[in-house]
Amino acid sequence: MSISTRSCCSTSYESDVLRDSKAVRKGWENELKGHIQAFPGTIDNFITILVPCTEPFAFDQTAKDAFSNYKPQAGKEVESYPHLLAGLNRLVAAFEADKKLSFGDMSNQPLDFPFHAFKDHHHQTKPDIAISFPGEGVPSRTWQHIASVIEVKATEGEDPFPRIGDKHVATATQVAKNARNLMLAHGFLASFVIGIYGHTVRIAHFDHTCALVSPRIDLRSINGVKALQKFFWHFTHPVVGNTVACSDPTVARLSAGDKDWIQTQLRKANAKDWEQHVGELDNGRRVEVYDEDTGRSVPYLLYHLIDVNGRLFSRATMVWRAIEDTRMWKDDELVCNPARSEPVRPQIVKEAWRQVVRTAEADFYRRFNQRNVHSGVATMVCGGDIGKLEIDWWRRRSLSSQSDSSAPPPEPSTSSCASTAPAPAPAPTLDSLPIYATFCSTGSGRPATAGDGTPGTDQKPREFPLPHPQHQTYSWRQLSPHLQHLERSHMRMVINKVGRPLTQFTSTRELVEAVRDAVLGHRRAWEDAQVLHRDVSLGNILITDEPMDEPNSVGFLHDFDYSSMEREATPLGEEACDDGQDSAEDGDVKQKERTGTYYFMAMELILAAPGTIHDIHHDLESFYWVVIWVVLRHTECSQFVCNGPDICKELFVWESDKVAAAAKKRFLRFDALVVKNNPPLTKLIAELTALVLRNFQPNIEDSSKGPECKLTYDTFLNALNAALAPDQVWPTNDWQRCTMLDDRDPRTVAPEVISTPAGFKAPAPPLASIDELLRRATGASPHVKRNPIPPPGLTHSLPPHLSESSIGAGRPLEPLAEDILKMPPMKRQKTGDDMAAPHASGSNGAGPSQPRRGPVSRVRRSASIRRQPTRASPRLAEKAESKQV
Repeated sequence: MSISTRSCCSTSYESDVLRDSKAVRKGWENELKGHIQAFPGTIDNFITILVPCTEPFAFDQTAKDAFSNYKPQAGKEVESYPHLLAGLNRLVAAFEADKKLSFGDMSNQPLDFPFHAFKDHHHQTKPDIAISFPGEGVPSRTWQHIASVIEVKATEGEDPFPRIGDKHVATATQVAKNARNLMLAHGFLASFVIGIYGHTVRIAHFDHTCALVSPRIDLRSINGVKALQKFFWHFTHPVVGNTVACSDPTVARLSAGDKDWIQTQLRKANAKDWEQHVGELDNGRRVEVYDEDTGRSVPYLLYHLIDVNGRLFSRATMVWRAIEDTRMWKDDELVCNPARSEPVRPQIVKEAWRQVVRTAEADFYRRFNQRNVHSGVATMVCGGDIGKLEIDWWRRRSLSSQSDSSAPPPEPSTSSCASTAPAPAPAPTLDSLPIYATFCSTGSGRPATAGDGTPGTDQKPREFPLPHPQHQTYSWRQLSPHLQHLERSHMRMVINKVGRPLTQFTSTRELVEAVRDAVLGHRRAWEDAQVLHRDVSLGNILITDEPMDEPNSVGFLHDFDYSSMEREATPLGEEACDDGQDSAEDGDVKQKERTGTYYFMAMELILAAPGTIHDIHHDLESFYWVVIWVVLRHTECSQFVCNGPDICKELFVWESDKVAAAAKKRFLRFDALVVKNNPPLTKLIAELTALVLRNFQPNIEDSSKGPECKLTYDTFLNALNAALAPDQVWPTNDWQRCTMLDDRDPRTVAPEVISTPAGFKAPAPPLASIDELLRRATGASPHVKRNPIPPPGLTHSLPPHLSESSIGAGRPLEPLAEDILKMPPMKRQKTGDDMAAPHASGSNGAGPSQPRRGPVSRVRRSASIRRQPTRASPRLAEKAESKQV
């Protein structure tokens, strides 16, 4: 994710835009596989444990025949809705007015994604029945007024739970998308979605790690009607929270006064482009940020969503533009604090659900502060892990209640998997802080007033009021205590630096300067704080938008979610950390794993040979692939006669590890990438390409140099600094719009963050024709006569088994990729014009020249040739083309 000052509303970075593509449907199927679990207990246990209630439930006997007129028929579901709605309304008829739910027929009213700026990136959804918040009328066509939804099918045979077969994937996906939208729209800690299949009812509890599905409820029985009424009663009478069960008690809607105050403060501060950022204030929220260093609650008003990870079972990162609420309470209302008269400046609030086996991101920023590492990296103002705080509180309750058999047993700490994490200062105890200063994970309704009127939160109850934590997921532990490492913990932090994505550079020189500063930040993080980033990607390098403390800073590195303390001492494949998402394996929860954004991962990590250890040079190679990605998409460049977008489609692929690595090696081995009218950038790319290729295959050409071939900070920075030298003449304002965003080919979408054990294999690609295989192996067009004779200055030969006659029709790509990886390198004979002069006219007066042909010409694919689709991941989350965190 990236912290950016601009919305990515105009970009298409998730494969959800391919609304009917097989890749999207397959991706949802893969995401749900293994994450939909049957609750191990009765329906009463399900409701009591997952929907705790403040008021005892008493069954309304007048509702026992509420669904007697409901007679669903296959193909006529909508015709039965009036009787179904009548039955649902009878269930809540006796509820208090401020707790009564309303139900609305939404079958003909598709809903967009909850946030307008991102609606083009996601499917519309069509919930059959919408459920309002308590005391509100029939919900409108916006997620902001919907507390839950009901999916309706006519027959019991369409029940997709608990085991999702092939024929039920679409039904289960509908339920999952609705659950995702509810959590994102309201900041819910979890969400409930109801499925009615004939007369069978299922209640699904979704959080960001898995879903627990209730036992069957039969609407034809009194016990079934009673169970559904009991759920609605518990749903509207939560122990904590101000609205419904699983709502975040530290989150509230923005009031009309909040909205006015936000706009007033932004106007006074003359915040950049602030008018463009207040267009969706109705979707904003007020949150309490837990400051782990002080134990205090800091109120923030979130007014503009910058970025969101749309995956369901994931970190679900959301990045907001926000301002601190510096007002104070007086006479029961918030007024300006005279002690805080200066206008507040926009900051970034980031919240996510980290894996409990990972070091909290706040720990890395805390170490940066301790080691005075600020230049080139983001800076945390305040924040902490709410789930960690809450589970410690819950555990103390458990320890004090060991004699109570109903109390959950104490558990091992799940706050961090890094034994080398710095020991933070002990958090102040409850008794050592004034009441107004204590953060409470169960919320406060409104900030309490201390003697000075300072906003804060009410004092935390001494006993944890729930049977289990809520800001740390508890779903897997319902199934087995051995699965607790799959849980996720809710964190929230405030970042001071704000920037824009690399893809929004004003000039290519600014792009290179930003990357240079990010590399310097990476170096300081490692050498001064022993923090290795391990996920260098497009979204994690930003151009500084308004440099304050560092006027000469152009870029910085951020998002240390997947970082590690100290050097990893265990090779990949020997131990692997469990992601609980892509490829969960039982075992040691502290296992190391292959991490990163797939398109930008180093080739050695993609192949993940035994003994491979994630090291500095892997991250430096990722910087290189980020530069190549941006240049191919946002400059006029070519390699042979193939343009940037076409090269990008063939270079960044997701078919299998071997195919992906082979595509990168092929790019490195072929002729230089030429950026038109930009000699400094063309030369820089050539030098970095040589460094990366020699690092991947150190025996090529320069094997005598030994360790000097390795990518190091010095060699990488020397190349960047040489390109930025004062005597280098760079073009200005040479950013170009990416035309790939108009293409619905799956290969045009941006990459996904992965975190999988070594040896992960993507689904097998479709079989390809002989022409397609040869074209991918050699870069040749199917309609161009293949010339095996290399041009002057280049020597290369294809292995005999790669000839057309030896490749059978439909040969899988992965064996072919193995052949490419084994192919000997092209050796370039040193010639007078070899890489010395750019291949395009520039400001130095060099005349134009034609791109040289390689061993076999690469030309743009003919429109008559059907593209072989790449298996792109469907939930392209957290790192995208213009993705802003």
